[in-house]
Amino acid sequence: MKYVAPSAPLTVGGVLDNWIRLFSSSFSACWPLALLAAAAGALVEFTITPALPTPGARPLQSYLNYWSALRGPTTALSDIALLLITLLIYSALLTQQAALARGEEPFPFADALAKGLRRVPQMLLGFVLLVLIITAICVPFGIVTAVMIPFRHTPAIIPLAALGIIAFLVVIIYVTVRLQLWMAVIFSENRGGASALGRSWDLVKGNWWRVTGIAFVAGVVMWVVTMAFAMVVGIGIGIAGIRGTTPDQLVRRIQLIGAVGQVARLLTMPLLTAVWLAIYQDVRLRREGADLAARAEALSGK
Repeated sequence: MKYVAPSAPLTVGGVLDNWIRLFSSSFSACWPLALLAAAAGALVEFTITPALPTPGARPLQSYLNYWSALRGPTTALSDIALLLITLLIYSALLTQQAALARGEEPFPFADALAKGLRRVPQMLLGFVLLVLIITAICVPFGIVTAVMIPFRHTPAIIPLAALGIIAFLVVIIYVTVRLQLWMAVIFSENRGGASALGRSWDLVKGNWWRVTGIAFVAGVVMWVVTMAFAMVVGIGIGIAGIRGTTPDQLVRRIQLIGAVGQVARLLTMPLLTAVWLAIYQDVRLRREGADLAARAEALSGK
């Protein structure tokens, strides 16, 4: 059945249903794109672990070597490359799903990638600005924490620290929710990264709890999907006989579980972009309805 975007605000359940309909309608056009991200993620999994453990090392030492490898220059370059590929895939996925939301047919695979690639600079700009915003929030809390360290043995410092941590989390969550629709705005309203962040902030105003609730439910669904994949992968590797306690086997197991686990991206990436668009559609309709009501009231008052 062809996807039809809602023409009026929906209930929370209606938004979630619209999310799943958009995901299922676009999945045939989206999974090849998500497969590229999964393949890139799997490749990174094999680059961040030691290729050959130290002979005679204990299993614990092998795990320590694994985590220390995460800080290496090769891993940093791999992470940057993976970030760019991920932004490209998100861009291509949003290109496909936004087209469906407008009532159009999805683009061919190559066209979706090409259109997505043209949006990557603005996606990267939005991502960098978002990081800077979060950093600007973290800096004052970090300064306060540094000032409080010399007084850490004072009895009153514990409740103050707890209140500070709670305040920090509240601010971070609040700002993150207000800005989470920026990618959907780029592809739905043809905006740049900076403008999209501002538009997301305005759209979520007055709908913060609603957006948070929908995002929370969607996050739980995607977490369950990811955990289910991880469980299947773990069982499959166990059945395949990849066992043992030698360092080499432990490292290979880490690599294989991480690489095969990337298959979950085939579902989670299109699910994530679809929920952004579904929430965007709902809050935009609510904002437009509120704007029309305000205009009607203003005209009637003249």
